[in-house]
Amino acid sequence: MTIQRQYSLPNCKLILQGLSDTGGTNLSPGQVLSILMSAECHINGQEPPLTGGRDFFESLVRQVSSYAQEFLSGISSPRHHSESQELLQLNKIDVNLHRLTLFDGNVSGGNIADQKPGRIIDLTTVQLFDLVEAIDQFFADSLTLPDFSLAVRPISRRQAKSGEPVAQKVLPAAVGMSGLAVAALALFFVPIPEVQRPKDPQPQSNESVGNLETSPTSTSESPLNPTPKPEALDSSAESTAIDDSDQIGASEERLAEENLESFLTTSSEITDPAEIEKLQNLLSATIDDAWKIEISADLIYRVTVAADGSIIGYKPINPAAADEVDKTPLPNLLNQQAVAGDNSQSTAEFKVLFSEQGFLEVEPWQI
Repeated sequence: MTIQRQYSLPNCKLILQGLSDTGGTNLSPGQVLSILMSAECHINGQEPPLTGGRDFFESLVRQVSSYAQEFLSGISSPRHHSESQELLQLNKIDVNLHRLTLFDGNVSGGNIADQKPGRIIDLTTVQLFDLVEAIDQFFADSLTLPDFSLAVRPISRRQAKSGEPVAQKVLPAAVGMSGLAVAALALFFVPIPEVQRPKDPQPQSNESVGNLETSPTSTSESPLNPTPKPEALDSSAESTAIDDSDQIGASEERLAEENLESFLTTSSEITDPAEIEKLQNLLSATIDDAWKIEISADLIYRVTVAADGSIIGYKPINPAAADEVDKTPLPNLLNQQAVAGDNSQSTAEFKVLFSEQGFLEVEPWQI
């Protein structure tokens, strides 16, 4: 009896089968799968699935992880293994098409140029992201191949080269966000409602008072309460209007001051690990693409992200982060419409580190 582990996404599914090194015939689902016998990679719309042993699975994990890192960062980096030792290859066709090539047999020790491809599959960006997430689920499973590890090192920003912005690369994968972007752009051009000053009250006519004072039957002036002067009414109205304007200005100033901590406390927090992983990758790509200014110290921020991937709040954690916030892209990336809108939407919080050496680290915020 074998142990089977499955990691499913809408466009991709990984199935691993193997045994436990503890031996025995009665294997339970809670046992560790330490000996991999076969691996299957099912891509939606591509039949039959890609299959192979441990060499195939290790090559798949290495190539997909390395290619995804290059695709999101826009920086070419050395692969973990030589191209002549891999059973699979991933190459970019265009911004929304990626070619996965599987070669026949084990080419270890040989030259991949002499091998003929056994299978070629073209993946869309959405399918590629689902494959990456399926591999992430495998790494998060401590009961499957605990001895398997993947060495990943960050790439310095000094190695970056000018290229196509990452926001354009991930646009097909986040096509659902286009409607939000159009709505935000439309709201940007809507003029701010003008606050009209209250109209001055009309001064009371003195005609009736004059008639009373000049009554023909009266021989003396009757004591009457003096009518308020128009100047006094104008002054009161102006004072009221100025107070209202001051209150509106103070409200706008308070809103501007609260932008840094807006939405950091919310009643609806995203807890799905898969959704948090997607938002983490999107936030890292967005900030890395917009970060242009060098910094003189490590800057740490607590950043709040909405379910659609927009940044709706951030808060400096160390003193240097508060002093050099203008050197980061966070103020420009803050979604002002979302900050001033409904705060009942689902959010996730991340720790963002701008390293003095030029590295960017994004990870879920740990309370």
